[in-house]
Amino acid sequence: MAVPTVFLIGTAAFMLNPALCGRLLAIAADAPALAGANTVSAFRPGIGITPVPAAVSLAQGAALAAAAVPPVLLDRARRNR
Repeated sequence: MAVPTVFLIGTAAFMLNPALCGRLLAIAADAPALAGANTVSAFRPGIGITPVPAAVSLAQGAALAAAAVPPVLLDRARRNR
């Protein structure tokens, strides 16, 4: 577990959670309050547990600055096209 783990955890946390929540609210249009409450309740354990693997990977020697390397490389590759 190293920097890619931290990067993937961050990507999943910031991209998947809102997308899934929005999709569930669209499906349950007849009961939006119930759907919202259930969605938030379902994501709470994940939100609470997610920092643990990130902390473990950082504690094993992964530099926090190295988490910026993949986005920078992707941006450079996109600009060179």
